[in-house]
This record gives sequence, C-alpha cells and structure tokens, in this order.
Amino acid sequence: METSTIRITIRDLNDPWDVSRIPAVLDDIETALREEADIPARLTADSMTIAIDVATDRLPAAATALRDLGLI
Repeated sequence: METSTIRITIRDLNDPWDVSRIPAVLDDIETALREEADIPARLTADSMTIAIDVATDRLPAAATALRDLGLI
C-alpha cells in the first residue's frame, strides 16, 4: 500500500485546537478521520508540523475530512 503525507503547520491551528496539547490534538484528529470518514491514519508531530500519513487512494477523502475539521 502506498501512503501519502499531509503536513499541517502547528502555528496555523486555531480554535478549537489547543496547540499546548498536541498529543490530544493528534488523538482528536485521528479519531475524527477514523470515525467520521472511515480513514485510518498515522499521525505524528514535531515542533513545527503535524504529519498525517494516509493510504494514497484515500488522500482526497482525507483532505475533505481535514477541511471539514477546519484544519486545511
């Protein structure tokens, strides 16, 4: 399975995302993708970005779900 990575800049997160609690943000995003869009994803973060790895064939659906969440 091929994967693609979507990167989101942490400093661009706005309400309701609490940048002081990135592990909780990652959990919330992962849960929303899985439960609302049926998209399994692997999320990681460094000091600047959140990386969301999804199956390439699910990339359009993941982008739509992230847009609906106000992340992109």
